[in-house]
Amino acid sequence: MRRGPDRDGHPQRELVVTVPLPENRGRRVAAPPKVHRFRSHWLELGRRLRAFRERHALTQAEVAAAVGAGAKTTVTQWETGARIPEGVLRERVEALASGRVWPTLRQAAVAADGAGRGTGAGMPAQWEAAVRWYRRASRERAVRAALGSAIAAGLDALRAVDRPEELRARYLAGGAWGSALPRDAAPAAAAPAAARRVEDAAFGLRWIELACGLRIDPSRSLVPQFSLPLLRQSAGTSGTTSG
Repeated sequence: MRRGPDRDGHPQRELVVTVPLPENRGRRVAAPPKVHRFRSHWLELGRRLRAFRERHALTQAEVAAAVGAGAKTTVTQWETGARIPEGVLRERVEALASGRVWPTLRQAAVAADGAGRGTGAGMPAQWEAAVRWYRRASRERAVRAALGSAIAAGLDALRAVDRPEELRARYLAGGAWGSALPRDAAPAAAAPAAARRVEDAAFGLRWIELACGLRIDPSRSLVPQFSLPLLRQSAGTSGTTSG
């Protein structure tokens, strides 16, 4: 087993198998056997996985949950080439790196409720976290100018959804982060992490509107529009309008 960087400086391994071929046998003068080299395709899979994860702002824990790896340390080992996925895990990693399991990724992202309930009935924790982030950040005029209009466009589009189960279904049907909202709801040239926060904030704000009977304006500071206790209360509800 040999190890060394490739042309791009990435670590890799090369499996060298020495096979004596028929023409080498029976010769009077000993000749070195021919060498067949087999490069591991699965090490390339680890690099593809890391590139996909970084391109779409995924954490290793989210990848582990989506493929059923159980721990983010396993994903780290795959990406560095210390280990390779086997069997069903290999098939799942291949599908993920090819962009074919977005529903599974999204389901893993919204599996836990906000407010620590974890029952699947309240606001997804990821939406609550995004709402908290934008509520705090919306105090700054520059942030509202950069992201407020995008979140507002997303929220406007989601106002056609009036039931929490439909809100979840729309989220789960999306592809890469930001795709569950109209194109004009994505910030111009936004990084994946920004597109993800905009999308999650829009879904979370619509949840609050349904739970509390509010109409929220993301182009203004959210601090006077709803309190943190109200956010915690709505995060633990099923999203049904309270009037």
